[in-house]
Amino acid sequence: MNNFSGKIGLVTGAGSGIGRATAIELARQGATVTVTDIDEATAAETTEMIRKDGGEALAVTVDIADEGSVRAAVERTVTAYGGLDFAVNNAGMASH
Repeated sequence: MNNFSGKIGLVTGAGSGIGRATAIELARQGATVTVTDIDEATAAETTEMIRKDGGEALAVTVDIADEGSVRAAVERTVTAYGGLDFAVNNAGMASH
């Protein structure tokens, strides 16, 4: 994996599984990470894991099916950290 030092990223579905592992690894590689998930508690857990490991993270509750929710998460990231360099669109949703 490349060095993400000084980069700001947002990871959807980062409350568990692949999203959590991705957010943690990006933080270990130096990225500041906005941890998003529909489940507020699991997003907070991932954020705490990153912080305990010395990283910087922000937990944001997001419903990826709601465009306004996604926009708000991006805006919170930009407000908190001054920008956004990349996003990992990990979360999925069932189609009908």
